Amino acid sequence: MSLNKNKILIYFTLFFCSLTFSQVKEKDSSKTEQLKEVVIIGESNVMSVSKKLFTVGTINNKDIANVAGNNLADVLFNSLNITINPDSSDGRSTISLFGLDGQYVKILVDGIPVVSDNGLGNNIDITQINIDDVERVEIVEGSMGVLYGDNAVAGVINIITKRGLKDNGWELQFSLQEETVGNEFEIFDRGRHIQNFRATNQVNEKLSYSIGASRNDFAGFYNGYKGKNYVNIQDGTVINDSLRGTEWNPKEQITVSANVDLDLGKHNLFYKLQYFNEELDIFNRIVNGRYQNGVLNPTAVDENYSTNRWVNNLNISGPLIGVTKYNFSFSYQNQKRNYKEFVYNILEKRTQSVETDAESQSSEVWYSKAFVNNIIPKSNLFNLQLGYEFTHQKGFDAIATGSYSSDVVENTITNYELFGIAEFQPLSKLSINPGARFTHSSQFNNHLIWSLSSTYDFSDKLKLKAVVGSAYRAPNFEELFYYFVDSNHNVRGNPELQPEDGISVFVNLKDNFRISKEGFLNSNFTFFYINLEDAIASITTEDEDGRILFTQDNIDYSKRIGFTLDNSFIYKNWNIGLGATYLGITNAINKSIDNDSDYLWSLNLQTSLTYNIEKWNTSISSQLKYTGKTQGVFNNTNGELFIGETDAFTWLNASIRTEFTPKISATLGARNLLDVVNINTGTSAGAHSTSTATTRLIGYGRSYFLKLTYNLNF
Repeated sequence: MSLNKNKILIYFTLFFCSLTFSQVKEKDSSKTEQLKEVVIIGESNVMSVSKKLFTVGTINNKDIANVAGNNLADVLFNSLNITINPDSSDGRSTISLFGLDGQYVKILVDGIPVVSDNGLGNNIDITQINIDDVERVEIVEGSMGVLYGDNAVAGVINIITKRGLKDNGWELQFSLQEETVGNEFEIFDRGRHIQNFRATNQVNEKLSYSIGASRNDFAGFYNGYKGKNYVNIQDGTVINDSLRGTEWNPKEQITVSANVDLDLGKHNLFYKLQYFNEELDIFNRIVNGRYQNGVLNPTAVDENYSTNRWVNNLNISGPLIGVTKYNFSFSYQNQKRNYKEFVYNILEKRTQSVETDAESQSSEVWYSKAFVNNIIPKSNLFNLQLGYEFTHQKGFDAIATGSYSSDVVENTITNYELFGIAEFQPLSKLSINPGARFTHSSQFNNHLIWSLSSTYDFSDKLKLKAVVGSAYRAPNFEELFYYFVDSNHNVRGNPELQPEDGISVFVNLKDNFRISKEGFLNSNFTFFYINLEDAIASITTEDEDGRILFTQDNIDYSKRIGFTLDNSFIYKNWNIGLGATYLGITNAINKSIDNDSDYLWSLNLQTSLTYNIEKWNTSISSQLKYTGKTQGVFNNTNGELFIGETDAFTWLNASIRTEFTPKISATLGARNLLDVVNINTGTSAGAHSTSTATTRLIGYGRSYFLKLTYNLNF
């Protein structure tokens, strides 16, 4: 059955308004939680990012529940300086922070970086990160290379897993979510269908364990295309009208996880095991109309990508000597992607033959990190934290330009890193934290990066924090070792690439005010500056035989500067957030060429509204985000680089969440109410470039969801 988009919007709006205006006078005794910083207190938070060194924003599990978030992409869309970048062809969604793509943002789970197609922790497909067992998501902006190594240039996103229950016993949670994709929905065939299960057992105060499973079935976005089994036959002849397939390719994701949380005296052990599988189908728009035994037998050459990932994370923490504490993490992760090219018989709806079936990508990572803090506990003036990090990556990627290459070369990168952070507290209100990290890599030159952070407390409410730090973005496997050469292609990585060097400055002033007996206002003002040297980009050159070669090289610089004002207002049952960023971006391709590309300035806005209705155990929320123009380096149709712009767009979501009983809750909502589908990108911003205007698909239109959750405690 199909849904009428306009009728649903009218019903949803009327329901939303009636709940709001009928309950304005209701009072909620439990205040809505605001965006706040995370403080490491005791052993339960050893995986968190320290508030002492950085300003940490948090998306808590209530925020996740309000938007019916299933994966990381569902919950990050409303973060002020984060932009989600979906790709309809390969199904990946990556993020950019301050206009820097996912290569510059490190994503962690419980403080451990996540394996991906291209490396460890960077350029992650965030739709592949399930968050049903997540307690909160921490967001830190600015270079964090001293604590988190390479690729933490623009910032870090740290996902904290749930651990145990408050009381001994069992908790079983089941949820079912149905969601339209634009105005497309049919049971099983169209839309988005999600099922979740999680069981947690708090055996006693020292031991808990949990298991869970999730299925996310995205049937694709048709948007006028006719699907997998479409063929246009006229007068016994196949007519190729390019309407077969879907605009966004369908995919199914399954995540299974288990964890154990064990206290051994004063020491804590936490182990997490996770398996992830994704099946991505790509339907060829070209249909082959062949006759077999006098009968028309239309076929198409389709593709399937099957991704399998295993994650084993272990964390042990506790006191070393007295109040001196240690934190040790060990991880083994592997990811393999299989590529299949096959002939699909459209009328018979079956695979007729398989042309290629081979492993196309493999990543294997051994990782360990440990640090000891509070090394000099008896000193009121000076303290120290020391640690190491070890990473060994092995893998290959054999897919290029949509075709499979059998020329596979496996490579390895090993990093040995030492880091330390000192704390000076010359005054009770002033702390100064210098830090440094030394990296020895098997692939690159040795690196020394540094940071300096300082906090001054004018009062309990008014605080000033400044962070200056360096970080580097290491080339990924594809940029270094990619190789796809035949009579029609000459695409190679560049093993001579060196990491990009980045420096950032963040200055944050925060204060909070009591507006009335039941009203509070929290304000944060931040100035930031990010400078990248030797940024990596695609270039066109010649190889040793004079052929055109598509490869990578280090361009000269990319800079960002701006201001952010973020406010959170709480009054009785209302929680209102309003933030704005004024961001300027400039890029240079070659310093030897005069470049008159000034800063392109854009205004980014974010607002959120939540109203709690105590009588109905209901919360109503909405989130609006405006993303201004951004500047970047693009390729034109000839493969040449130019500096271009991406147009602005606005995103609006709304939802209603209610608890019918203590065991049963429901969330009804809409995503992308303004029906954004495409934006323009690539408009030239420089006088020395060849402009190429293209359209990028970023959404699949206004969609609606309903999520039902059942919790059983015993």
